[in-house]
Amino acid sequence: MIRLLILLLLISITIGCGYSPGYRLPRGVQKISVPVFRNETIPFRRDIEFELSRAVKRELQLRSEARLVSEDEADAVLHGTVLEFRQGVLVEGSDGAIQEVGIVVRVGLSLVRQRDQRVLLERVVEDMASFSSSAGETIADSRSEAVSEIARRLVAELEPWYDQKR
Repeated sequence: MIRLLILLLLISITIGCGYSPGYRLPRGVQKISVPVFRNETIPFRRDIEFELSRAVKRELQLRSEARLVSEDEADAVLHGTVLEFRQGVLVEGSDGAIQEVGIVVRVGLSLVRQRDQRVLLERVVEDMASFSSSAGETIADSRSEAVSEIARRLVAELEPWYDQKR
């Protein structure tokens, strides 16, 4: 009985302390717009901007309290530019079969407050992922996972700016 009371007390303290899971956005940013990212990859990587924009929206919905809205309703707009998307073979088997693929993604990111057009965040984020075909992953799987991973990194980049620039 005492253990149960202690457990309930700990739960109520945790709930009451204001802790919230996921990432927090800068003060005053509750509604955010994420237009389709620009694609400046050379050589041009078709459709990567659409995949990455969708993945960032999904991450914002899963890991923050932000509401996704149109640009004219938003407190801030998250602009992104895919600067680089490289995909290459890291390990090739003796029979010439691809065993491991590496992907590098580099994205320019800026969060602009709508009311005064102030830039709250401006960064270039780079991430790398490698995937093994011997584990049953395809190149399409590796591309999808790399896009998801960079989307998580991009959303995580928003939090350190909380309360710094008003």
